[in-house]
Amino acid sequence: MLLASLVGLTQDENADKLILRVDETSSGPFGGQMSSSCLRLHADGKILYAAWWNSAATITDQQTGKKSRPEHLVSKEFTLDKFEVSALSDFLHSKAVRKLPEIFGPPHQPIDYVERVIVQITGANGKSKQISTREYFVADLEEKTRYPSALIVLMEQIRELEEQVQDKGKPAETPPDCHLKPPWR
Repeated sequence: MLLASLVGLTQDENADKLILRVDETSSGPFGGQMSSSCLRLHADGKILYAAWWNSAATITDQQTGKKSRPEHLVSKEFTLDKFEVSALSDFLHSKAVRKLPEIFGPPHQPIDYVERVIVQITGANGKSKQISTREYFVADLEEKTRYPSALIVLMEQIRELEEQVQDKGKPAETPPDCHLKPPWR
């Protein structure tokens, strides 16, 4: 009985253990257009993803004359299988990822679009590694050749997780630590 409760406790602790945290923000290319998203991956494979964005189109209220942009909010959850979690965790804690610098500047001078992605990886020892990029996803192939391969693979893994939870996930509450609406700059 005691062993069963200890195993249950370990599984519960594992469920709450965050191994990957990703926060993205962008503004542009149209004036006033903004978006943000957050992704949380737990050691048990549970992914929480939420995204907020406003429309590029401005709508004027006929009665008040007030201008606004329609806003959208999506929040989903999905659970990866143990094999996927293990493979991703191995990569996140690999030497190549651990050696990545903390900051990657923009590949070109931003003109009408600004994007920031902050990735936080929590190790088994509880220590975190943070990586911050600017305008990564809008960089063309030639610009991406300047980045370390571990960063390219990491960012692609993040994009695949976001797509997977958007396509296969079920509606969920927005994680309380996700700050989706401006001001988040």
